[in-house]
Amino acid sequence: MKALKVKINGKVLRTGYRWYIVDTVREKDLAGYIEFTPEGGLLLHIQGGDNLLQEVIEKIRSPPQPTVIKEFSIEEVKPDPKLKAFTIKYGTIGDELHEGFGPIQFELEYSLKNLLNSIEDIKKSINEMSKKIDQLFESYMNMVEAYIKSSGKQV
Repeated sequence: MKALKVKINGKVLRTGYRWYIVDTVREKDLAGYIEFTPEGGLLLHIQGGDNLLQEVIEKIRSPPQPTVIKEFSIEEVKPDPKLKAFTIKYGTIGDELHEGFGPIQFELEYSLKNLLNSIEDIKKSINEMSKKIDQLFESYMNMVEAYIKSSGKQV
């Protein structure tokens, strides 16, 4: 068995990255823990088979957006035989609330941005349709006027 201490800094909080790591590590049935650091990063202790550890490291080095990793350091440490599962060492209630609402905030911002883009697309479509309606109306009026002239009727 091998154990690693992994320090990660960057835009890693309020992005859903901690849960991404938790899910990734638990999928491989590794033991250890994850916690916030005072600098606003994450600290992991993970232990298990060497191949599984490498798979986890590879996956968590390439996180989904909006996470941005600026520092990713790995140190081999002594395995802790007391660790049987992968757990979260929770921070303060404030930290946890921010962490929980962060991914929701990202999703809301992303959804709002998409909604605003859709509204702009709809506005453009309406403007294009309005121009086509004006052209059709003008064409129709020209046809009516031509008909009236050709029939010799007064309006």
